Amino acid sequence: MTPSLKSLALATSALALGHPAASHAAQNDCTVKSRSSAVVLMHCKANLEDKVWAAAAKAACEPGKACNVWIWEDSSKMPPTAPETDADLPKSATGAAVAVWINDSANLMKLKKVR
Repeated sequence: MTPSLKSLALATSALALGHPAASHAAQNDCTVKSRSSAVVLMHCKANLEDKVWAAAAKAACEPGKACNVWIWEDSSKMPPTAPETDADLPKSATGAAVAVWINDSANLMKLKKVR
């Protein structure tokens, strides 16, 4: 690969990774607060439709990669940084999450409090 093509390929890769494709609504309504190699912490505005959560979460992960996106509507209940694994998330934080996107199976799990 020539130096100019290599530079172009690297720049294109950086743009693709830095600005993943997402719907306009997902970009405005949800924000990634922290990420590790396998866990993403995302804050979304309250009362959004599942499809907005799914689109935003999907955009935060590489296709087919093991990546779980935890979603909160109350940013004060989120951990400050994403741990390396889901198991390392504090129980107080997971209990306050509203959903989890499981990227490798492309599934959104809505979470409800048990009373």
